[in-house]
Amino acid sequence: MIIRIDENTTVIQMDNHVAVTRPTVFGGVATHIFTTDYSAEAIAAWLHARLNRLPNMMAQEAFPTMEAEDREFLMSGITPAHWNKMFPKENV
Repeated sequence: MIIRIDENTTVIQMDNHVAVTRPTVFGGVATHIFTTDYSAEAIAAWLHARLNRLPNMMAQEAFPTMEAEDREFLMSGITPAHWNKMFPKENV
């Protein structure tokens, strides 16, 4: 199932994975694939409200068991690879 939210944003249900393509804070678009217990419909509804600045629950409230990096991508479009590049782990 493919849910198109706008010209740059899609949510695709793929068995037990969800692929989300959306604009990023860096410009352009990025795709992130993650395993989740949440349906593509629930993710698409939340993302639609977020992108259209409609009243919405915080990501932590809407998706409490989702991985933090997956919630970050939904909120900002920052992929885990982008995050690690911006904030590299320090050598200890």
